Amino acid sequence: MSEWTRRARAFSILIGVLSSIHSSAAQAQTTPVAAMFGDDQKRDASLAESFLTVDLPAAKAAAFPAHVYLSAGDLERAFDRAEFRPDGAIVPTNTDLVTSAPAPATQRVLIDRVLKQPDVMRDLDDQIAARRKQPPAPGGEPGLMRIGIDTFVARLAPGAGMPTAGAFPKTACLIATDFAKGGAIDRRELFTQDRLRKGVAACLSALDAGGAQSVVLPLIGAASSGNQLNDKFFEGQRVLMECRLINATAGIALGIRDFAPDRRNLREIGLLQWDREIEGMFKVPPGSRAEGSALSAYRAYAEQIKQAFRRGLAGDRTTAGDLNGTCNAILSVQ
Repeated sequence: MSEWTRRARAFSILIGVLSSIHSSAAQAQTTPVAAMFGDDQKRDASLAESFLTVDLPAAKAAAFPAHVYLSAGDLERAFDRAEFRPDGAIVPTNTDLVTSAPAPATQRVLIDRVLKQPDVMRDLDDQIAARRKQPPAPGGEPGLMRIGIDTFVARLAPGAGMPTAGAFPKTACLIATDFAKGGAIDRRELFTQDRLRKGVAACLSALDAGGAQSVVLPLIGAASSGNQLNDKFFEGQRVLMECRLINATAGIALGIRDFAPDRRNLREIGLLQWDREIEGMFKVPPGSRAEGSALSAYRAYAEQIKQAFRRGLAGDRTTAGDLNGTCNAILSVQ
């Protein structure tokens, strides 16, 4: 082997090592929400239309932009995968702050994991007990908290002598979105965009004040878990679910918009549409006669979700008129 060949090979190896180091460093610097967003995009190409990134400008107290990610994923992955786990999460609860209640169903994603850390669960129970000593929700509404408006911030980090943190963020902000026994699905006036925006803005402000730089939240306030089964046979039911999801997206985006000017620490917010819910609404057997129409319906829905997301971040409510008159029964509620 000539001297020139040896030097060329050594140079090639050096370049490979440096590239590997650069790649590892870049991966290590990837923030949790951005990392999950990228990974979810690769998991199922059929859901590609459900992903969108919007940048928030620098704020008065934050000289850096923030990134808001709309994606199709699963809150469980955000908790269970350490590289995806955010500093904080916004999670639905019920008006009585009963963590063992069946409603809302998404609350179980958090509570089932906290239960595996008994010391953290006992501390959470103590925090809730202290909250119950405060006056109930004003305005004569049932329960301790008003749906869509009132929030409760819980510290979930292990204290001195406690074991290593479990599969959940250090802080969770709970928003009331249902009654402990369910039933809020039949009271759509409780899920107006302007109600939900208040709760989301309050949670983001509280998590931000606590130093959180990354936050995730599912599509709260949609009341979608109570829809009828076998939706593929009842087109009207599926459309009703679409409208609820669009309405929730719009309210959450408005809340992010309200919070943004006073942002101090938050750098990324991830809004997760449950991928299995989207699949249940639109996926049909490959090669079936309904495949084309299902894909067309999914694309139209995904565009409406993104439109509501953009409008909300711009400070505008989404109305039935913005969706060509559809969803009037949901979006006409003020």
